[in-house]
Amino acid sequence: MLDPPLILCCEDEPQLLRDISDELQAAGYRVQEARNGAELLASLQHCNPDLLLCDIMMPELDGYGVLARLRRDYSHLAHVPLVFLSALSMTDAIIRGKRAGADDYLTKPINYDLLLSTIEARLRQSTQARANITHVAGLGQHLLENLTIGVLIFTADGTLIRANAIADQILLEKGSEISDTLAKSIHALGAQARAGREDVRSLLLDETTSCIAQLHACPPAPVTGAPAMVMAFLTRQDALVPLSSVALSAMFDLTPTEARVARHLASGLRPDEIALELDVAGTTIAFHLRNVFAKTGTHRQADLVALLLSLPVRHPA
Repeated sequence: MLDPPLILCCEDEPQLLRDISDELQAAGYRVQEARNGAELLASLQHCNPDLLLCDIMMPELDGYGVLARLRRDYSHLAHVPLVFLSALSMTDAIIRGKRAGADDYLTKPINYDLLLSTIEARLRQSTQARANITHVAGLGQHLLENLTIGVLIFTADGTLIRANAIADQILLEKGSEISDTLAKSIHALGAQARAGREDVRSLLLDETTSCIAQLHACPPAPVTGAPAMVMAFLTRQDALVPLSSVALSAMFDLTPTEARVARHLASGLRPDEIALELDVAGTTIAFHLRNVFAKTGTHRQADLVALLLSLPVRHPA
């Protein structure tokens, strides 16, 4: 059975803190109390709240300071809603709280029905947001392993933390050569990412155009809690896989034979080699290719091959 949501409540008026805590517990929530901003931050060292209630007007570290520290030092809690409590009900105070990044703003004296409904709504939104992130993460994992291009993920200081299967193959083949070529750009882009700036660099990884890389600086993402990273996409010509015959038939209304001819061409075979492979005359292959050109809107073999290799995702065996 899941534990009830944990609310971390920060309020410097002892009686009000007790009253809020009692109301929340009576509503079925778990409560962690903090009497000031420093206690709230200290509590985050040993608890992961589902929602924060925080007074604004507190000595030493006020609510705005707490929020700034929370977003800066606790990126793993970026999904946790923060609701400000304040005796200030003027519009400009509410606007300042919203602009500071608070998810909601309640004024004193506390209307407990409004407080509970606000908490319920914010927890529901947070739960949905976490579910969305989980779905996206699962989709990203599936996509990463099904791409026909290599993907490398580095921390901002250049430490490799993830590589998909294609990237592993390229790294194994190229060895230190590719690492040395990438290292300088990765460190430069890591600095850009830490500074919150996006940037892109493209590199040749050998003396030919058969293996190229595009590197991206990825700044921190407060919504998901993702830190600054650098991503490298490696394209190796011989790793690209043409669209399946089923996909070609569905997309361009190719006949089964036309789809096979097109895939053989995209796999690197010449028309005469395709004729041998299919055990037909060269004129038959030429006839099928004319139909493929007409149906796909291409005019040259190079254009057709580029089209057939344009989706960098492998098809099931």
